[in-house]
Amino acid sequence: MTAHAGPLSVQDAMRKAECVLLDFDGPICDIFAGLPAPRVAASLCSLLAEHDVDIPPEVEAFDDPLAVFRFSWQLGPDMSRITRDMLTRLEVEAVQTARPTPGAVDLIRQSKRLGKAVAVVSNNSTMAVTAYLQRTHLGEEIDYVSARVELDPNLMKPDPHLVRHALARLAAKPSASVLVGDSETDMEVCKSTGVVAVGYANRPGKASRLETAGADHIVTSMTELLEANSTETC
Repeated sequence: MTAHAGPLSVQDAMRKAECVLLDFDGPICDIFAGLPAPRVAASLCSLLAEHDVDIPPEVEAFDDPLAVFRFSWQLGPDMSRITRDMLTRLEVEAVQTARPTPGAVDLIRQSKRLGKAVAVVSNNSTMAVTAYLQRTHLGEEIDYVSARVELDPNLMKPDPHLVRHALARLAAKPSASVLVGDSETDMEVCKSTGVVAVGYANRPGKASRLETAGADHIVTSMTELLEANSTETC
């Protein structure tokens, strides 16, 4: 079954899913809507420069703060810890102005009503995810948060660490679980764990990249998943 097999394939996947895993930035909210990601990345680079780190031009050009955190690992555990801690502080600040993704709250609540387990699996920090769930009163709707706490950025997706941790805590079978994500790393981690990959193509051109990365299904809005989740099959 291809990613573009039609709505019935998405309906079938959602109907069969006993566990719904959601990436945070994208499917649930735009975390950096009010505090742009490039600004956060630049702040991390400035922090490294203050510690006399010689930052390569390609790193200075990063607009993804997680990429700067990945770079910090090669500088040793102390610099990685300093970078991670500042990134976490900035993410917690960012969630105060994060923009909710249309349909996400309804999908979460609907999934819970249908008896499905719901978890967040994110490369963003656990503190930031938790702060957002508290701000939006979603904490009681989420069964588990498997997000960044480790010092080693190599344990972020596409490494299977976070997904496997969530599956273990929820006692969920990979084949009966879906992961909704908007990045290639989300699709890649599904391939390595056996979880059904649902690509959320929220920007032009993203659908093809997600499909190439291994998406089983593609949607362009969370509302599509909300409808698929509630559709009775014939």
